[in-house]
Amino acid sequence: MRLLILSVWLAVVLTAGGCTGTTPIKNVRLPPVTTIEGTITHLDQDGFTLADDSGSIFVRARLPDDRRPNVSLQEKVRVYGNLQGGQERVFDGYVIKKPNGEQIIVTNPTPHFGFIIQGSFH
Repeated sequence: MRLLILSVWLAVVLTAGGCTGTTPIKNVRLPPVTTIEGTITHLDQDGFTLADDSGSIFVRARLPDDRRPNVSLQEKVRVYGNLQGGQERVFDGYVIKKPNGEQIIVTNPTPHFGFIIQGSFH
């Protein structure tokens, strides 16, 4: 039931019109939901490192059945999610969007409250 509610919520959020800007990686803070964008500089079993002009951050993107997201080094992506609380700067990715429109929905995000509206991705 929780997965169904999360899926419906993500579908509504991702199909809504409007625009929000991305947050520079160095300015990412705890909730609300934040959008970051950058280039993938390192791939890892649990996600990837994303870098922009302001810095870099590890994006945790755990898919079901320990699958890796279909992303590549040097690929530019936009990620919707939250900064995870704790000593390490880890960004919990909820949705990864590629420039071609492909969206990778991470089905196991940590619970945070916030709202995002998808804008165009160039």
